[in-house]
Amino acid sequence: MARAVTIWPFVLFGIIEPALLIWAYVVLLRDPKQFYLDQVPHAPLAEVAGFTPQAELLVLLLGNVYVLLALLAVICIWTPYRSVATYYLLAVALADLGHIYATYSIWGENFWNLNQWNDMMWGNVGVSAFLHVNRLATVLGVFGKGTQW
Repeated sequence: MARAVTIWPFVLFGIIEPALLIWAYVVLLRDPKQFYLDQVPHAPLAEVAGFTPQAELLVLLLGNVYVLLALLAVICIWTPYRSVATYYLLAVALADLGHIYATYSIWGENFWNLNQWNDMMWGNVGVSAFLHVNRLATVLGVFGKGTQW
């Protein structure tokens, strides 16, 4: 079967990333409030104690976005059309930067203190940065070209 990307990007973006997104969705569904609280674990409890219905709705809607992204990754990375994969990777690379910036804007100076990072922070920043670099490397052809252009 012809693939738009070589084996490493295919495995990373077409298998591992969708699996991680589905796992995040499962974690979110198991305990939406804890998922919410883990986003900014250093915040004073008084600020996060109110898990309102609005907050719960936003968390559940975020889970829906995780599933959407997982399905889009599979569709766009498993395609034989290089342009589809490239445009998808560029769009998600841009979103990676927004994701990291959003985390930074809330965490402030604590953003740079790796000792305060929890699993959620490593996912929000560490994994996003890793995926971002690999997305750009794939688009630039660092891992080679897929079998279709």
